[in-house]
Amino acid sequence: MLRRRDFLGGFAAFPLLGAAANQANGTRTLDTICDRTRRFHLAHPVCDMLGLNLTHPRFLIDNVDLSRRNEDTCRGDFPKFKDWGISVVMCKGGPKEYDAEFTALWKEQPEHRRGREGQPLSLALAFKNPTQLVLAVLDRFLLQVEANRDQVLLVRQASDLDAARAQGKIALLMGANRSDWFGDTLGVLRMVARIGLRMITLGQATRELGYDPYSETRSGGRLTELGVQVLRELNRGGILIDISHLNDPCSLDALEISEKPVAASHSNPRKLIPGPRSIPDDIMRALAKNGGILGLVPPIMRPEGERPLVSVPASQLEATVNMIRYAADVMGIDHVGIGTHFNTTVIPWVTDALLSASFSDEDTAKVMGGNYLRVLRAVLPA
Repeated sequence: MLRRRDFLGGFAAFPLLGAAANQANGTRTLDTICDRTRRFHLAHPVCDMLGLNLTHPRFLIDNVDLSRRNEDTCRGDFPKFKDWGISVVMCKGGPKEYDAEFTALWKEQPEHRRGREGQPLSLALAFKNPTQLVLAVLDRFLLQVEANRDQVLLVRQASDLDAARAQGKIALLMGANRSDWFGDTLGVLRMVARIGLRMITLGQATRELGYDPYSETRSGGRLTELGVQVLRELNRGGILIDISHLNDPCSLDALEISEKPVAASHSNPRKLIPGPRSIPDDIMRALAKNGGILGLVPPIMRPEGERPLVSVPASQLEATVNMIRYAADVMGIDHVGIGTHFNTTVIPWVTDALLSASFSDEDTAKVMGGNYLRVLRAVLPA
């Protein structure tokens, strides 16, 4: 019998249902996630290459306490990561603030959850520069990490991955979006590396000093000289380069220049999901040649109002497995991982779907975490 708390955070127990019941209604429910999956998560490191959004309103406006299990949302927190059997989670912030008008509207949305009263990110209404915003966001995250050392461990070096597992804690990595917040000042980049920043997603949706994002296709541009220097500093500083938002020429350039493995932390094959934000086969192959990893985003939708996830349509699980098979065929199984794009609750379903689709335990372990850990160990400071 599988307790709901093992994968959701509740306390009711459900009997396991058979495949016939699963096929009859076209969904996989919480009841049907088998005990084999729970055991697998206990035996193998399971990672989400992009699991916690530090610029989401729940974090910057609601100021949710990540140390407390929030039962009425599918969004992750420290206890639920543990319940879901997650070992390693990348947490990503960036230069973001919300004005009073947005804040008022947000509190009327079904996704809003009551958070904590306390000191706001900033004390005055003056406009902030992007460096201020990034540091304020990362500080809020680090305060939560520091207050919950019994549950989580911030990964600054490769050995911290082993330490977290040995201590039964969730290993958290701190990442950031964009590069305009440090611009042409590599000293700022080095400073945030000192406090533990371990991934940067280059670009977002507009041209930056070093490179062009996926939405900039007219220029056909590669990395600028500044961009080349940034990549070399990222390599030296033990910061994982994430090309998920770069356009095709910049992605290929970054893969050629980087001396360490690179990640596309949340991208899907363009052959299956057309569009400039998806990754084409030639870049997938170049990513594998670099020794890097593709973090696939499972096409599993969050419930309306971000309520807890208790069932997944069989079609979405089938699409997820097909996507993993496709990526493995193009790149090799050693270069495929999962980056849920802040939807970690789907991870147990993905594991279960792979095991049910006759993926071996070895290959499933690679996709669900082993490949990502290999890349982190190659990139992070020793």
